[in-house]
Amino acid sequence: MIILPVERKTWRARIVLSILYLFLSLGAITMVWPFLMMISGSVAGRFDYHRYSPVVRALWDEDDRFMRVLASFHARFPNDVFPEAPAQWGSWSALAEKETDIATFTRPWIEGMRDEATATAWRQMAKDFSDFNRAYDVRNSICDFDERDVAPYVRAVFEEKTGHQGSEVALAELNRTWDIRYNSFYSIRMRAQQRVPLHYPDWDWPTDPKTELWHTFKAHYREIDPDTTPYPRTRPYCIAPLWQKWRARQGLSPAPFPGNATDAHWQTFVTSAYPKRLLRIRCTEETDRRWQAYLLKTCKTPANYARLTGRPAPTSLTEIPLLPYENSALWRNFVATLPFEFLETTSPEAAWQTFLKTRYTSLEALNRTYKDRLGHPYTVRDWREIPMPLAQAFAVTYANRGTALLLQDMTANYRTVGDVLFLRGQAWWNTIVLVVLTILATLTVNPLAAYALSRFRLRHTEGILLFLLATMAFPAAVTAIPGFLLIRELGLLNTFAALVLPTVANGLSVFILKGFFDALPRELYEAATIDGASEWQIFRHITLPMTTPILAVNALNAFIAAYNSWEWALLVCQRQSHWTLSVWLYQMSRQFGGTPWVVMAGFVLVSIPTALVFLLCQRVILRGIVLPSMK
Repeated sequence: MIILPVERKTWRARIVLSILYLFLSLGAITMVWPFLMMISGSVAGRFDYHRYSPVVRALWDEDDRFMRVLASFHARFPNDVFPEAPAQWGSWSALAEKETDIATFTRPWIEGMRDEATATAWRQMAKDFSDFNRAYDVRNSICDFDERDVAPYVRAVFEEKTGHQGSEVALAELNRTWDIRYNSFYSIRMRAQQRVPLHYPDWDWPTDPKTELWHTFKAHYREIDPDTTPYPRTRPYCIAPLWQKWRARQGLSPAPFPGNATDAHWQTFVTSAYPKRLLRIRCTEETDRRWQAYLLKTCKTPANYARLTGRPAPTSLTEIPLLPYENSALWRNFVATLPFEFLETTSPEAAWQTFLKTRYTSLEALNRTYKDRLGHPYTVRDWREIPMPLAQAFAVTYANRGTALLLQDMTANYRTVGDVLFLRGQAWWNTIVLVVLTILATLTVNPLAAYALSRFRLRHTEGILLFLLATMAFPAAVTAIPGFLLIRELGLLNTFAALVLPTVANGLSVFILKGFFDALPRELYEAATIDGASEWQIFRHITLPMTTPILAVNALNAFIAAYNSWEWALLVCQRQSHWTLSVWLYQMSRQFGGTPWVVMAGFVLVSIPTALVFLLCQRVILRGIVLPSMK
């Protein structure tokens, strides 16, 4: 429908135009809304990603910011840190929808840091815990690490070890040391080390290079800005919950931890359920005698001892000393035979109580300094009643660096994607070369083929066009196998030729160009021929300048196809040195499938070149769309 200028002032035309503009506005919103969701998803985290909101609420909502920063430290809500929170709180995505509950939970902590007296007490508590935590044995610590930090840390360790900044040398050394085969540092997962059964009585850390690096990784987290960020990702694994759960199974009420040595229940718990890696033997003549008898009964010969432990065979079993602690199944099995009076317990709670006794000397001094979550002074009467102030440490961390930690978490996705896509190998350079070669080939082969079919009126022109169009009837999955076999027979696997050659000619482009060439006035060609122009000159100086919009559209289509193609690129170029950005993005989407916000950041970054091309070339694109329709 065409509305003439003189008709636009009528009420009927204005209604029609208003309806048209309304539909166009709605169409624009349907395009902008998903784009905003993609942007917000790329800076989201585990707390707010599944809201699928076009904005990040944590930027202005302080309660939301508190939870977002807390979520950056934990994969699930830390009920052990905030025991006053509802027990059903666990999944961050489900918790993000409970705005009222969130505000009720966060207010005491936020308001507490605004009160000078409470903030002073909490800062001292946080400093005490930070000092204690950094000196505590990291082997009995848990770590809520950020998955995005694993690969950079491991790579830095092995680059320093090899003295090479190139990741290939460092990766080769990693595979040799760990006796494994990784094709990328981003393939490394520390989930198995994080989920070890620290509560099992008979479990202890394996002695292998990956476990040792896990311990250094945990220690590394403890040293990251402890003054302004006293809340750690690495913290002691507490034994008190095991004690309380054991008592509950026995039908007993809760009791202080550690228990009294004279308590029969405590003795039973230590000998049956206490993690043996935290037990120590009081070495006496009696325990030495028991140890030698145990070795003679279990191993019988030095050769059997060497086979069981993997150590050199001793001259005699009686020469093997009994150690207070030893990381071996033989030692742990022996501990299970000892009565309670030969055992000593170690635990982070006991170490924390000893630390406080040394620093404050009396409960009165500590009660004057410490304050609870409501800002009330402590009134404890037993050192065993003092928990580790993890919640207060987080409140101090949030007050010190809440906004900075939020921005750091929002930009971490892009730092990871930049490292994966743009700083690894030749991905960016490979993509540029592929796009340039594909566009050059498209702008050379397709116009020449279309010009020949249009200019020279070949006998089988219609059959050739039908054949070209028939190639569009087959999906890429059907042609992938014969195409791969052909490339292999030509010896072009793992080369740029394998990526460029299949895209050189396009049946649709040839068909459209031929139709456009057919519509050009024949008089132009006749005049050029009379003036003595060669066929090449006619093609170059007359035909191509008049088909610039169509060629621009063909070049744009070639750019999109080459830039976004990953299936064919992954099939014919399996060497990582030839992978493009699209292939790396596909690999990253698999490696970071558990953190889709990182993948979303990758989509945003990779889509920027395409968006820029459309914005810079929109006038040429519109001419390419409108001009053929006018013809």
